[in-house]
Amino acid sequence: MSLLGRMLLGMLLIPLQVLGWDWHTRITVAVNNQPLSVICGQLESQYGIHFSYSREIVDLSRRVTVNFQNKPLKRALEELFSPFDIRFARIGEQIVLTVKKTHNITIYGYVQDARNGERLIGATIYAPSQQAGATTNQFGFFSLTIPKDSCSLWVSYIGYNPERLSSTRKSFVIIGLQPSNSLQEFTVSDSAQSNRQMSALHVSPADVKAMPRLLGESDVMRAIATLPGVSGGVDGGTVTSVRGGGSDQNLILLDGSPVFNSSHLFGLFSVFNPDIVKSADFYKGGFPARYAGRLSSVIDISTKDGDMKEYHGEASAGVIAVRGMVEGPIKKDKTSFVVSARRSILEPFLDNIYEEIQKEKGTKVNLVFHDVNLKINHIFSPKDRLYFSSYTGNDNLGLTLQNNADSTTASNPFKESTVTKLSWGNHTSALRWNHVFNPKLFMNTTLNYSQYYFNIDYNYYYEPSKSTDSIHLYGKYYSMVQDLMLRTDVEFIPSPNHIFKFGVGGIIHKFNPGVSAFQDYSQSKALLDTSYNQATSTGGEALLYAEDDWTVTDALRVNIGLHASEFLVPGKFYSSLQPRLQARYQLPHHWTLMLAHTHMNQYLHVLSVSNSSLPMDLWVPSTKKVRPMFSRQFSFGVNKLLKDQRYALSLEAYYKSMKNVIEYKDNSKIFNSASKNWDDYVEVGTGKSYGGEVMLEKRKGKLKGWIAYTLSWAYRRFPNVNNGESYPYNYDGRHDIKVMLMQQVGKRWELAANWHYNSGLPLTLPVASFEGVNNSSPYDGGSSFPVLDQLSNRNQYRTSVIHRLDLSATHTKEKPWGSRSWTISLFNAYNHANPFLYSIVTDKKNEKRYLQEISILPILPSVAFSIKF
Repeated sequence: MSLLGRMLLGMLLIPLQVLGWDWHTRITVAVNNQPLSVICGQLESQYGIHFSYSREIVDLSRRVTVNFQNKPLKRALEELFSPFDIRFARIGEQIVLTVKKTHNITIYGYVQDARNGERLIGATIYAPSQQAGATTNQFGFFSLTIPKDSCSLWVSYIGYNPERLSSTRKSFVIIGLQPSNSLQEFTVSDSAQSNRQMSALHVSPADVKAMPRLLGESDVMRAIATLPGVSGGVDGGTVTSVRGGGSDQNLILLDGSPVFNSSHLFGLFSVFNPDIVKSADFYKGGFPARYAGRLSSVIDISTKDGDMKEYHGEASAGVIAVRGMVEGPIKKDKTSFVVSARRSILEPFLDNIYEEIQKEKGTKVNLVFHDVNLKINHIFSPKDRLYFSSYTGNDNLGLTLQNNADSTTASNPFKESTVTKLSWGNHTSALRWNHVFNPKLFMNTTLNYSQYYFNIDYNYYYEPSKSTDSIHLYGKYYSMVQDLMLRTDVEFIPSPNHIFKFGVGGIIHKFNPGVSAFQDYSQSKALLDTSYNQATSTGGEALLYAEDDWTVTDALRVNIGLHASEFLVPGKFYSSLQPRLQARYQLPHHWTLMLAHTHMNQYLHVLSVSNSSLPMDLWVPSTKKVRPMFSRQFSFGVNKLLKDQRYALSLEAYYKSMKNVIEYKDNSKIFNSASKNWDDYVEVGTGKSYGGEVMLEKRKGKLKGWIAYTLSWAYRRFPNVNNGESYPYNYDGRHDIKVMLMQQVGKRWELAANWHYNSGLPLTLPVASFEGVNNSSPYDGGSSFPVLDQLSNRNQYRTSVIHRLDLSATHTKEKPWGSRSWTISLFNAYNHANPFLYSIVTDKKNEKRYLQEISILPILPSVAFSIKF
């Protein structure tokens, strides 16, 4: 056969679908999570079907999963394009794609618990046909703009049954979700990987209660302290340091009001009663522009609104504290309240411990704390709501020392006693008004007041039996900081791809850094000393911010913002511009890349005498000599979902630089630094911290939890400290490992275990001692000791390793009237002696000096009983 004949025969044997196609041509295409453009390319290469469209009008980047097996072409294209409102028509041998012109509708409103009207934070509203969605804000509000003829919306929230909503009925909706009877899935990240924020976490009450309930208490701050990059102190549970920052660099908000000291019992508990906590948002990097005022972290805690329909309550009693909560309607579906109270019950416990000491040495210790929360929620209209919330809490420590000499054993009998009382506490109040202007505009206006104080009272009594020369000395040391803030925050949501947030506010700061008095009551109340800093200082702060959460494409999401602020103190004016940028890019196979770059400014400083947040810390404003603290932080992260999203792996690296951090000059004392010119007693320097964090989570199943590892460095540098050389900061922990496991056993038992390991914290120790000139040995003469220690370079040594295992088991049984539960817990289960502080001990008898390691918290078992009605 000739060449021409063979060519003609080959053309006749070409499949019919290549020479021509029609709407009945059957196609076979199978793709998994691929863009529409990939499917069009396959149809072109396999079946000769050409598509014509404008990339500026028709978006074929939407990803789909389809499996067409021998399906007619027209039916396949309808199934493929109709969810995205893409129209198609045959013109000649091409299929022309256009966008279907439809009218949009904005669905907006609130998502709440159907039983009690509690607004749900972070609920998801999703339109499957548009692959568009929204989440509720801190007040349960959402806005979603979609085509008017979209089929339906799905509303979901962890622990609740999803609800299907027709999007064409009405634009303003209040959606009630019913709690699910099945076990709630516990996750420590957003359910949608693409929505996860950099260095951020949303904590729900269920998340907190799944943690070990140590000493009968679940605690939101202890839950946050189990995360990588966060230090909860040596033996306490409250958040102390985040990514190498100081305790004063954590912004802790309760219903928008700052809390300056978040701990009870020196850090063993936080001030947040778990019965009233609704949710918490935690940021350790990638801070949104709406937050400012601290360098290292933000913990934004919201409290419950109160049941609008029925009365409910909870009560619990353990070995450390008792607590209770009641909520219900003041006027059904109109006004509600919630009130909670908590008090320690340590008095019998302390009496037993110190019974022998009291007999022998006349020592008495009393330690008690309490707190009360109140919230009232009133609905003026479906679009207007008013909240009032208040918190007050106090700790009181009393120490009495007696040293009496009676007439049977002493020639000069007397009665001598020293009574010291230390009290500290917070008070916050917030008045909030929510208003919905239109389907795309939501506003919240807040008036906040916050106060923190501590007070030390000292009384010395001496009364001899054989004379009238009695002595009564009185001393007092007092400090307070107060904030009054008015702020308006607005959300404007023009489309699902853009969420604009902007706001303006003003804050008045008032400081009483340290007021001291010392009087002799035995001499007509003679004033022996004057106040160190009786004068009150005031600072004014103004703020303005704007941010845009922008979904650029299905894969790329960006949050960009700017925070501007000004600070005025007598004789000085400061201003600051703080740009914020965060980006997330979704890759195939459940990989996500994230990066963030943030600037933070802090106008307040803390004068601290220790490595932990103690009640005696003094809050002071920036001055002419001490400028505001400033930081830049860059972070990069990768997330991966594994095995049907049962597991999640996250890796983050960060670098943070800080300016104008302060440190006491050598040999400075707290009472000197509390003087009016406190800035003469501090050094101003720089700091930096960097490291990496790895976290593997198990998100589903009866066994859940995570393993986290942090490798970090933190340094400080001051011109006149440590010879001007950089040294490890107090929270330079280097290696940190945390393991959290939670197991559901049957329907009634919940088991939890938390293990923490840290390689040790920096420590400064003496390396030599100088003796008195009169004695060749510190032990000659019996009472002469070394008079001066030569210290090592700052923080050259490290403490012993720190590790602790905490366990808890909770048994819950449903009753006709509610539920009851028993919790058994072990704090420090294997009784490891973690170092709390170190001291140099001089042993005169054995003629040696040694370093003594002091531990204060051994194994602590506890039992707690609680009811819910």
